[in-house]
Amino acid sequence: MTVWLTPEWVDAVRSEAGGLEGPPTVSGTVQVDVTGTADGDTVVHVTFDLGRLVAAGVGPVDEPDAVISLSEEDARAVLVGMLDPSVAFMRGTMKVTGDTGLVIDLLALSATDGARARRERVAGLTMD
Repeated sequence: MTVWLTPEWVDAVRSEAGGLEGPPTVSGTVQVDVTGTADGDTVVHVTFDLGRLVAAGVGPVDEPDAVISLSEEDARAVLVGMLDPSVAFMRGTMKVTGDTGLVIDLLALSATDGARARRERVAGLTMD
């Protein structure tokens, strides 16, 4: 089990995302700001190259291509499958700045069966 949003948790995400193939338009770095955690706001980032996750870590990055911001409650709901990321985006509970095209392509990737299965496995490894 790994603690939510820690470096070990990000490693588990990176491990589970290995082999997930998205469209080549999913290329760039996305910073995810999770607000309202027990430790305050937490930032993680992921980098994709031609549809594949190539890096992930905890903390902000210089000049991300896009920034996604959502509450901890919504982030957890996305992780466990109670909230579709595209629905959060359309409702405005997931805020996006920067390259929205990259985020839309990433949302499409997140809707695939492979991505859902990987999110489910990560959720099973996650503890508070």
